[in-house]
Amino acid sequence: MNRLYCCVGLCVAAWAQASAADLSTAALVEKYDALLLLSRSDFRTAPVAETVFEDVLLEQFETAVADAQRYAYELRGVPARYDFEALAGSETSTESESSRAANGRFLELFSSTLPLLAYAYRIPGPGRGDNPYFLDRDVLRLYAFVLEYCYSRGLTELAWMPDHAGQASLKAIRDGLVRPSGDFSSVGLRMGGFIQSIFLMREPLAQLGLLDKYRRVARNLVINNGVMYAAFFPYAREDAGTDYPQPLPDEQRYHLNADGVRLFVDYFFPFFLLIEDDREQQEMEETLRRVVATNIAVKPGVQGTIKPDGTGFHHGTAYVGAYTPYAFESFAELLYLLEGTDFYRPINLQAVKLALQSFRTMVQKYTASSALRGRLIDGDGGDPAIAVTRAMALLAHPDGANDVEMQARFSEFFDPDYFFADERLGEYHAGRRGVPIRGLGIYRLIDDVSSLNVIPADVPSGAIIKPYAAAAFFRRNNWLVTAKGFSRYFWDYEGPLEKWQNSFGQNWSNGLLQVFSAGDPVSETGSGHDLLRGWDWYHVPGTTASHYPIEQREYADVLEVRRQAGITRRDIHRNYNTRSFVGGVTLGDHGFFVQDLEAVPFTSPTDLRARKSYFFVGDKVLALGTHVSGGTAAEATHTTLFQTRVGNGAHPGSIDGDTGGASNTATRSPAGTEIRLTDSAGNSYFLAGSTADLYFTRRRQRSLTPGYERTSATYVQAYLDHGIKPNGDRYEYVVIPSDADGSKLESLAADPSAYYRVVDSERMHLVHFPEWRVTAYAFYEPVETPADQMVRNVTVPAAVVAQQHGTTVQLAVSVPDMGWEYEHGELYRGLSYGSRQYATQSAATHELTLILRGRWQVAGATEGISARLRGNETIVEISCSDGLSREFSVEPAAAGG
Repeated sequence: MNRLYCCVGLCVAAWAQASAADLSTAALVEKYDALLLLSRSDFRTAPVAETVFEDVLLEQFETAVADAQRYAYELRGVPARYDFEALAGSETSTESESSRAANGRFLELFSSTLPLLAYAYRIPGPGRGDNPYFLDRDVLRLYAFVLEYCYSRGLTELAWMPDHAGQASLKAIRDGLVRPSGDFSSVGLRMGGFIQSIFLMREPLAQLGLLDKYRRVARNLVINNGVMYAAFFPYAREDAGTDYPQPLPDEQRYHLNADGVRLFVDYFFPFFLLIEDDREQQEMEETLRRVVATNIAVKPGVQGTIKPDGTGFHHGTAYVGAYTPYAFESFAELLYLLEGTDFYRPINLQAVKLALQSFRTMVQKYTASSALRGRLIDGDGGDPAIAVTRAMALLAHPDGANDVEMQARFSEFFDPDYFFADERLGEYHAGRRGVPIRGLGIYRLIDDVSSLNVIPADVPSGAIIKPYAAAAFFRRNNWLVTAKGFSRYFWDYEGPLEKWQNSFGQNWSNGLLQVFSAGDPVSETGSGHDLLRGWDWYHVPGTTASHYPIEQREYADVLEVRRQAGITRRDIHRNYNTRSFVGGVTLGDHGFFVQDLEAVPFTSPTDLRARKSYFFVGDKVLALGTHVSGGTAAEATHTTLFQTRVGNGAHPGSIDGDTGGASNTATRSPAGTEIRLTDSAGNSYFLAGSTADLYFTRRRQRSLTPGYERTSATYVQAYLDHGIKPNGDRYEYVVIPSDADGSKLESLAADPSAYYRVVDSERMHLVHFPEWRVTAYAFYEPVETPADQMVRNVTVPAAVVAQQHGTTVQLAVSVPDMGWEYEHGELYRGLSYGSRQYATQSAATHELTLILRGRWQVAGATEGISARLRGNETIVEISCSDGLSREFSVEPAAAGG
């Protein structure tokens, strides 16, 4: 896969110099119009379209017209200045309390009301007269009136928006930059609907003599938007690049992050189709080519969106449940619109397909773990799946790539009974961030793709390692287990305290092991992880971590506490540790995940360390932890087995078969005891051994939401209490997902050795699974294995799994280390360092030497893998990179070989 991204850089320049495509603007306009709108024939051919119109759209149109009619139209002629939080309360701020309120109303007017007026004017109803606003002159006059008012408030060809975070703008203003018109920088991500409406209303605006004026406004919002500056730097004003180094480094030219990609499609494409000047048309075609080539691609490092394992990146790490699914949809929309031109190549299509397939493996059914949603953990996390299904439909449609793999995956993943349910129907076509309607033509596309009657793809199953997410996914039947870590390359969690979005996420990446096995469809909340109702944030399943108090914390106070404690890390969140051994290996249905855990300080110094491994074999997960040592001086270290909410009529959870009569329960089991447990979501657990006591509780938990609202609910949980500063603790337990009747638990408890045998857990984690003839070797360091093991040693820390099939042995190996260059002393700077240091680094190629006992030969030819005999041993040389698994088989060497 790394060849895919290595060749991108080589071909971009040559491709960008290619002759201009025979690009039919008229055809593109027609196609884009059809993607945004519904025609009267669509109501006949796509049955859901009529329901959408009658139950959702007509009310939205009525509301938009009414809102526009009763709007106060205050402060006419006064440029709107959306000052940032960074400016609030400073001498530079121009936002008073009253102007902030007025600006809030104005934002709603131009980002929601105005676009909806355009849709109201352009969409016919299912029958004649069903939409009273269709081509209505009063609606047109109202739209033009609102548009002109927006111009009077500074939404002009000089409107200013160099960044959306505030710091760059703050510096520029303090340095004397004069804002000649409105300042929309802090809402610069919310202009998509405004520009989209100008495209939709292009013909009546031309008749009114206003099109040229608003074409210039749209051009400014595109060309001089700081989030997209890299794409338009040859044509942008200098102040648009306030947040960029000058001159722009080559690796940043045309690079857009997930925000920039979404803006490029939402802002650029409607503007592009409005261009009439031949020279500007050629310039923008060139920009379009370079943006497609640079961004719709598998990229190394942390810059860009799609990684070699298909993981979507934003803010320098995996952002599976937010941001990146919308970028994938934007990529798919570009490819759909550009089908039939030479503006993209098969390599671009393959990159997006990889990303969409990867997303599918990481969610169940439509939800990603909160550990993979950054700071955006509110709700059940299912909205990104809408964007992914729309992207699949765009690639699957005959007018798009007509891709058969996407047709099959869409058929498997898309459930109309779920997405078109009454409570969700209004969300399916909705956009985000100032785009109230993403596009209504999607209903036509979905109906067309569904009519193809393709055989659905198989539901993903097996063990899947995503090294760029520092995560693993174990899937069977209708359940998913997610494991999550962090390292010197990938940060731990995102949760700026001042935003109140993930205030208690400090432990999410300390070896999370989260089971999704319940709900309709299966989801995080349905599986008992109800984060906004009574959740104990510091008993995250699977984690070995300090158990902090759940209390409201002010950002400035935490900074002061950290300063007094001598904590030199600059950021409270998005921190790296110094470890690199995080990842895993997969062999067919089996695999395992490893984490050399090194905790980072929150409010107290910590020296918490542990070796944690999760072995995914058969239909169970073996969790093995050793070398659990250190921690903070004030908080106990706990390893959490589970925490699930007890719902009405649900199983209350049990310990050794005792449910406690569903009443409040608190049980302590001494270290070393074998214990059988169940949670309230139908999963079973077998604690085979631990040097720490186990606590099992069922009680009403009182907690806080990320916004510090009080909340409570009844939960059952089990955790190992390692106490203050443990020294070499260990544990061993098995998770059995979806074992509601406990039959699998009883069978395992009767004879654990039939499932697994731990061979070594001191120097490495070496486990044998006899039923599957699988042996897993977690080489945290290169050490000699016992003499009866096939794999004797490795030359670098590695993950190895072997499965015997008669005389043939199938192996898979990986080196869970990106090998990026780093500066140990700079890691404390957090994301501000990592996003620069790791931006474009390609993963190192590790030459792993695997030493096998016995005389073997590699079966068949596999690139980058070779073997030679040395006495009664076999030396296998394997090239590994990107933390990805390499599979091969060996068979007994021929006599005399």
